[in-house]
Amino acid sequence: MPVGFGGRWFWAYDVSLGILLLEAALVHAETAPGQRPPRADVVVEDLRTQVRVGSSRFFALDPDEWDTEQRDYARSIVAAAGRRLRGSGIVTSAEAAQRYLIDDEPYFLRGHEQIAGDVVADLAEAVESLIRDQLPAVPSADRHWFYGVAGGPRVL
Repeated sequence: MPVGFGGRWFWAYDVSLGILLLEAALVHAETAPGQRPPRADVVVEDLRTQVRVGSSRFFALDPDEWDTEQRDYARSIVAAAGRRLRGSGIVTSAEAAQRYLIDDEPYFLRGHEQIAGDVVADLAEAVESLIRDQLPAVPSADRHWFYGVAGGPRVL
């Protein structure tokens, strides 16, 4: 699914992005309400909506509905989620089903037995690179980076 910011974008594997966004929602849930910006719950609900629709919708990290504070908050909880997943090892389908719920239903890894936490953490870093306009160049204008897959990013 495409992930975009500021008119730039890359492809992300939707299962890895789902884990990243649901982990970001957990970061939010563990943040004291006084530490959250106004309307932070709207940001997290938008992240959950993206997980619900999966690969059928462009995921913008800078929607018009979010103000600067909300964009910064989304960026911070996605980055924190990536840091938590870095080095955490493998997320098994059973662990994902227990840890990540969407509408009170377990998150499904779509037939995968596991996803590497480092792969999801790499995706979080790609999000940060996208926001900073620091993604590596692609070989041609009709190609884009693809993140969130085993073996590292590739160009599609």
